[in-house]
Amino acid sequence: MSQMGFLLDQKYCIGCQTCQHACRVRHGLEPGTYPRKATSSQIQVVGPFLSMACNHCTAPACVAVCPVGALTKREDDGIVVHDPEICIGCLSCQQACPYDHPQLNTITGKMVKCDMCAALQDKGETPACVEACPVKVLTVGTIEDLEAQGGVKEGVDFTYAETEPNFRFIPID
Repeated sequence: MSQMGFLLDQKYCIGCQTCQHACRVRHGLEPGTYPRKATSSQIQVVGPFLSMACNHCTAPACVAVCPVGALTKREDDGIVVHDPEICIGCLSCQQACPYDHPQLNTITGKMVKCDMCAALQDKGETPACVEACPVKVLTVGTIEDLEAQGGVKEGVDFTYAETEPNFRFIPID
């Protein structure tokens, strides 16, 4: 298995939240429900900024607690996917996630989460958040490749949890 993950260069992130909005639009969600959360330069005037979504953890707590099996970790790439058809919206996954990433879609009553745009990646395309980033500081790839690019496990305002998140940061000098 080749574990996929995100890489963020916080030094150059401008806090525009374009990644957050691209994700919301890609998933067809109402404003206020964001599978990707990003700090805003309109609220936090000076960076570094943080753009976070599901970390597609090596040991995802959300998968372990889902009572109906709506969350699964794909064996070939480690992406944690959600099946809204069987989700009951019980919030167990959100409560178990140390990063509070699964969100309740108040219209459907089901949970939503970043799936790293798995369907797009399966077609060789780029996730919506990565594609939308105007300064190209958010990327996706295998953890091995992200670490080879200098990615490290901890970033500003992000702590590596026991779930082993697959998110890397370019260190701020």
